[in-house]
Amino acid sequence: MRNIMRHTLSALWVMLGVLFFSSCVSQKKIVLLQQEPALGKHASADELLKTYELKQPVYLLKPGDVLSLKVQSTTPSEYDFLSKGGAGSSGPMLDGYTLDSEGNMLLPVVGKISLHGLSLPQARSKVTTALQPYLTEPTVNLRLLTFRFTILGEVGGQGQYTTYQDNLNVLEAIAMAGGFSPYSDRGRIRLIRSENGQAKLYTISLLEDKTMATQNFYLQPNDMLVVDPLPAKFVRENVIGNVGLTVGLVSSVFFLISRLTQ
Repeated sequence: MRNIMRHTLSALWVMLGVLFFSSCVSQKKIVLLQQEPALGKHASADELLKTYELKQPVYLLKPGDVLSLKVQSTTPSEYDFLSKGGAGSSGPMLDGYTLDSEGNMLLPVVGKISLHGLSLPQARSKVTTALQPYLTEPTVNLRLLTFRFTILGEVGGQGQYTTYQDNLNVLEAIAMAGGFSPYSDRGRIRLIRSENGQAKLYTISLLEDKTMATQNFYLQPNDMLVVDPLPAKFVRENVIGNVGLTVGLVSSVFFLISRLTQ
């Protein structure tokens, strides 16, 4: 009886040890810029591996977009009607110019400028042309203030983020959210995008370098990223803990039985 209990306990402890060590990762595969990395394969920093043509989308302005407009000119400040910025002073969104239902930007003195369907470089050029009769040598800086995205799941900081870039990619978005957690599934990231009144679901794998050449590698305003956990997280947080509890209970029971049978 005692031999059976002893073998059973040994088997349980071995199982717990295997589960624990299988969830560990060597520090040699995590620590950056090591002096003498003991890895089987080394990469050369000057060796070009592959080249991909990036499919950066061109964002076209639409009604409801908020734009930051900064204008510099040689016109004296007392005659520069845009020297004080936008319509408010309580933050970037209120300081910007909101395109109306027809995609027009309303500027003092100048009036309406239609920017609907234009890219930012095209809109910048059109605003510059509209300002030339009123300002001397205007230089226009136009930026989109309403590029927001949401990221949830296994990242450092879940939430909604705003960027002033109009060509943000998935890697940059995850970096803004604090990077991956130890148990994030980098091979299956879900992208939820609203298009024409529909919610469309895509999956992205960041384990494949060819993902950089896909259109969905770049985000669009109001996109949502969901990073799911790896199965190892469930094993680490539930199975290993339950196995440890089971081993403890079985050990206690066997100890009581051994004491009672003496």
